[in-house]
Amino acid sequence: MLIILLTILAVSLSIAIHYSVLLMTTAILARFHGRHPASIILSLFLAVIAHLLEIFVFAVAWYIMYKNQFIQFSVPSPSFIDILYFSGTTYTTIGYGDIVIIDEGRLAAVVEGVMGLVLIAWTASFTYFEMNRKWVNRI
Repeated sequence: MLIILLTILAVSLSIAIHYSVLLMTTAILARFHGRHPASIILSLFLAVIAHLLEIFVFAVAWYIMYKNQFIQFSVPSPSFIDILYFSGTTYTTIGYGDIVIIDEGRLAAVVEGVMGLVLIAWTASFTYFEMNRKWVNRI
């Protein structure tokens, strides 16, 4: 039950972070006029920070699950950095496989992977929209 609750919490917080960062980015980009390259660079920089925060949120959830012995990793006594690495490879769906979850929690890892795909796609569509609005429509 804690696995489901923490996964839902991580998903909700990740969506809130992403929405807030994109909303903030929209407000910041409104101050740039014309095809200023800094607007897209700043947009992508903020998006990367959002994704890293979201990976961190999931890592905290994994860490809590691990410390409460609801999940077990394939490496003995993983550090928080190991769990953060696992979260990053899961979120980005790279999944090297050197650190995996054993038994309970595997479905939560699938949820993180799906969230990563959705939020990365959201970033891509947002960036495309901003580039189209600022660059293509001004030609």
